[in-house]
Amino acid sequence: MFTSVRGAITARGWRWTGRPARAAGPIGPSTGGAVQRQDPLSVISWRTLWLTPTLVALALLVGCTRAPAGKQYEVVGQIQAIHPETLEVVLKHGDIKGFMPAMTMPYTVGEASLLTGLQPGDLVTATLVVEEVKAYLSKISKTGSAPLPPQTEVTVTDGAVLQPGDLVPDQTLVDENGASLSTASLRGHRVALTFIFLSCPLPEFCPLMDRQFAEVQRAVKTTPALADVRLLSVSFDPQHDTAKDLKAHAQALGADPHVWSFVTATEKEIETLTRRFGVFVEHDEQHPSEITHNLRTAIIDPQGRVVQIYSGTDWTPTQLVADLTAAPAPSH
Repeated sequence: MFTSVRGAITARGWRWTGRPARAAGPIGPSTGGAVQRQDPLSVISWRTLWLTPTLVALALLVGCTRAPAGKQYEVVGQIQAIHPETLEVVLKHGDIKGFMPAMTMPYTVGEASLLTGLQPGDLVTATLVVEEVKAYLSKISKTGSAPLPPQTEVTVTDGAVLQPGDLVPDQTLVDENGASLSTASLRGHRVALTFIFLSCPLPEFCPLMDRQFAEVQRAVKTTPALADVRLLSVSFDPQHDTAKDLKAHAQALGADPHVWSFVTATEKEIETLTRRFGVFVEHDEQHPSEITHNLRTAIIDPQGRVVQIYSGTDWTPTQLVADLTAAPAPSH
């Protein structure tokens, strides 16, 4: 399987020229130019990002019209691509004061009409609304136009990616307590495994994985038939996501260590594990702290074989619980 991604941007991923500051906990409660858009791989890249510590809901009234709730920021940049079918516009913008540095990424628009009359190359000023569980543009105003910069191409191939029915090779990981955890030790359990990055700031990407796993955990703990299920969130940034950080993150999410573990490993082990599950993680040669990656979530049966792999964010807690329930339960 092959995915070509221009400018390291796909439908549900973003290319950021910045690395986020570490968030203290989860964001929110549970609950181009043509750019070639491909599922299954949603790519994200970042180096430095500043995020305000809390997103405070604002109730602003303008006349008789209620303004969007959430923090609002002005965005000035150039349109790189437009995807009307997903209500997305890809912007290359300057620093967003108080929120993030300059970067290129896709934004959801609040209404389809906001895209009317716009095209790649347009210079715009927009209003970004950041709420607890979503972010979107509420206004876009064209201010001019300019030629688009040349685009680069990033190619992603599956290679020897594990497929349903394949046995997951044993690997040694480190959990949030600093203890070793081998993937083989999870045999005898149905396992849901996903990959995250603790510093992910926007609520609709890595934090969504956290919120959805939190919902799955609630279902597992209240369903006797799922008592054997274990959840595993793997950080592919061991240089920054230490055991101490993972533990603080797990506690903030209310993760039950008997059900849900947060793990990482050495860079070599993480590279092997991510490749096996089709997670593309690339460090920029000129800027080593910049990471380009996609998201994958898998279900593994009690014998250690892959049952299902989801790509990107296109799965729900209900779907995951249903697939865990349908997976063969351990014999004991």
